[in-house]
Amino acid sequence: MHTSRNSLDLAGTYEGVLPCADCPGIKIRLTLANDGTFEKQSRYLDRDVVPRTERGLFTWQADGNSISLAAGGGQNFAVGKGFLIQLNSDGTHPDAATPNRVLMLVAPAQANTGAGLKQILEDHRWALEAATDGKDQRIEALFHTAGRPFTFTFSESRLFVQGGCNSFRGNYQVNAQGQLDTGRMAGTMMACEPVLMKADAALTKLLAQPLRIELKAGAQPQLRLLTAANEILVLNGQVTPEALYGPGTIMFLEVDAQRVTCKNPWSSETQCLQVRERKFDEQGLRVGPPGEWQAFYGNIAGYQHTPGERNVIRVKRFQRNPVPADAPPAVYVLDLVVETATVLK
Repeated sequence: MHTSRNSLDLAGTYEGVLPCADCPGIKIRLTLANDGTFEKQSRYLDRDVVPRTERGLFTWQADGNSISLAAGGGQNFAVGKGFLIQLNSDGTHPDAATPNRVLMLVAPAQANTGAGLKQILEDHRWALEAATDGKDQRIEALFHTAGRPFTFTFSESRLFVQGGCNSFRGNYQVNAQGQLDTGRMAGTMMACEPVLMKADAALTKLLAQPLRIELKAGAQPQLRLLTAANEILVLNGQVTPEALYGPGTIMFLEVDAQRVTCKNPWSSETQCLQVRERKFDEQGLRVGPPGEWQAFYGNIAGYQHTPGERNVIRVKRFQRNPVPADAPPAVYVLDLVVETATVLK
């Protein structure tokens, strides 16, 4: 079926003035990216000097002709060639008598090459989903990793790979042929079970050669890396908190061994983590007394609490702006488990 989704290039920046019930209008600048993220700047013409900025994900509707913003009041837009139309709250098109609801394309997105591709790579964390050799057979060695898939993180021209026994890092570039070139990567020197060591060896062998890049953009983008021998790595992308919220703040939390009874204001949960802040100097030594114990409302992405186990963890804290009414004001993401201890009852 011919739809906007399969026939139009949506990515780019759109601008316009949308109607407002109690003001002359709201100036909107909406940027939609190939990776399924958006940034919306809104300025009330009669009261705002600085625009309000919202970031999040957008999704295509089942009809393939309209999109929904996951934040910003859940606004829906019909997609046309070079324009967006703000839909009614029930998803229907406005009638002819409705004031202008059109945002026009003012800047198409960069192509998935050069700086545009680099930005997409660095805005996501990539997990290995599939791998095949030149005969289209699954590369079994890459999946004997104790349930931990290999993950790729691109940051400021550096590539970090984790998931097997050791972690690897090195510089990367996208060369003139559209290939990912990592050169020689350095790794940690741990010894693990043979299956994990074999997984490391299989992956580093593939990464030692230039890999042709094929990118399928979208809210959940897919990255395919191909060798000259037609070996293929398939990775699924998950947008990073930095891409959604901007730079995070590093902090240390001590997580108690047992949850506590609480009344979470943003959900129906009645059991919460109990945490207190810890501080460390540049040498990794504790400084000052710990903070007060308090119930932690929400989740720490990437952290799994084990009852009876106390942890000190390093997290990244991201401030939501604006703060939604139905969610905590900040997002926490696990960066490192610093200490682990079993607490006897």
